Amino acid sequence: MSEKFYKPFSPGLDFSDIDHVVVGSGVGGLTVATWLAKAGEKVAVFERHYMPGGFTHNFKRKHGFQWDTGVHYVGNVGENGSLRGLFDFLTNHKLDWEPIGEVYDVVHIAGKSYDFKAGKEHFRKQLIAYFPEDVQAINDYLKLIDKANRVGSAFFFEKTFKPLLSKSIGWIIQKLYARYSQRTTLEVLSELTNNKRLIAVLCAQCGNYGLSPKYSSFAAHAMVIGHFMEGGYYPKGGAGQICNKTLETLNAHGGMVYINAEVKEIITENNRVKGIRIGDMFIACSSVISNVGVYNTFNHLLSADAKRRCKFDLQNVKPSSGHMCLYVGLNNSDAELKLPRHNIWCFDNDNIDDIFDRITLQDAPQKFAYFSFPSAKDPEWQDKHPGIAIIQALSIGRYAWFSKYEELPWMKRGEAYMNLKKEFEDSMLKRLYELFPQIEGHITVTEVSSPLSTKHFSNYQHGEIYGLAHSPGRFALSFLRPETKIKGLRLAGQDITLVGVAGAMLSGMLCATTILKFRVWRLFREINKTDRKSDLKNYRQYKIMPLFC
Repeated sequence: MSEKFYKPFSPGLDFSDIDHVVVGSGVGGLTVATWLAKAGEKVAVFERHYMPGGFTHNFKRKHGFQWDTGVHYVGNVGENGSLRGLFDFLTNHKLDWEPIGEVYDVVHIAGKSYDFKAGKEHFRKQLIAYFPEDVQAINDYLKLIDKANRVGSAFFFEKTFKPLLSKSIGWIIQKLYARYSQRTTLEVLSELTNNKRLIAVLCAQCGNYGLSPKYSSFAAHAMVIGHFMEGGYYPKGGAGQICNKTLETLNAHGGMVYINAEVKEIITENNRVKGIRIGDMFIACSSVISNVGVYNTFNHLLSADAKRRCKFDLQNVKPSSGHMCLYVGLNNSDAELKLPRHNIWCFDNDNIDDIFDRITLQDAPQKFAYFSFPSAKDPEWQDKHPGIAIIQALSIGRYAWFSKYEELPWMKRGEAYMNLKKEFEDSMLKRLYELFPQIEGHITVTEVSSPLSTKHFSNYQHGEIYGLAHSPGRFALSFLRPETKIKGLRLAGQDITLVGVAGAMLSGMLCATTILKFRVWRLFREINKTDRKSDLKNYRQYKIMPLFC
């Protein structure tokens, strides 16, 4: 990433003419910053890390290897995709997407595999081929996904409503969506079928939102399934291009990202934002958009009085799941090693809830594993990294497994901590060799991240990757919306909408809408001014499509 699009923070810099401060440079923060900059607003983004981009940035290691930190695939970005125009708007049409293929996910359960094919009818026919006695259940399931997502579009758009409208029309929308959001995935699916293997297959992508069927809201499940229904895509050049190209656009419109700039406090007075504090420096402003998660915002950046005014309460919602990841570097190409482009989900048995409940560090890779092959997905990889390939192998990671080491510094947590990571690595490699024995002897580099790694870089206090858990309780929290009860303080990020890069991007768009109000129409006209015939043609179609992940 070119450093001209971001700068190290320095107390000597002049921030006197800023209209808006954005805290955190993840996708939500970059999205709202870019929308505001395109509208002529003066925006500065402050990032605590030494690299911008949140979970869209990548990291490098020796021998030319580099890995993404969070994005494995994105849906709805094909030529007819509802997200394509929004990504083009953010990146000035410089971000290209590569389809993963006809099959984008393969699920392994107890030794049997199931393909997820792109396109609703292909998806339907393939499921019916696997479960011919459950035709009615499969058809009813797909209808229910569509119904939930149509109401979900209105539910998320309602987050931009002012209080009066929210208490009238908004209340009706919330009530309608509660039919889906306030029920668990398992409750809904159990009414459609008693076939446990079918339920397990339908829930196999639950790692994309971090909760097993008996805990997750069916609304979250429906959004993720709908998001990938037409297939998965990968950014050409790697997931880091999402950040890189957005930064170019932001910079071209006068916005700037400052790294190594940890905001310690959002200063408020008389229920109004007055500025932020970075170290000993006070930066005055009347508008702050926090993109660091609602937990961090309210518990670490605001005073007790400000928190009380916002009526912030997370007692009934837990943080989302943490994860372990083994990053693998290979000394042969994907083609030579015959590695797939699709993702692989592996479960030990049908009972996903029991697996997630009982999983341990020692048995995690054997009970549940997810494999992604970024270099195989990226058509530009071999030109830039000839003769090598990469894999990412993930499983559940409990913060409690490592909590005794949380006060020790990154990269210096001691031999015992490293032994735990090595134990996970050996177990995950064993699982990987079972599926792809041909890679044994070709591994050059390995590295393991734990929930402590996530906490170090993202500042999520429990090493969670998806913010607040996507449980029914999450959808009942009225304060999860862009505008807070403090004048000038707004929120962006996946906590406000839903999981992942698409959800975070949507949150940024909604946040910008609450700031720009009627001026946002000019930006939507810009989105629609394109030579791609398949682009959406009016604002109505942008009302929170079934995107996410």
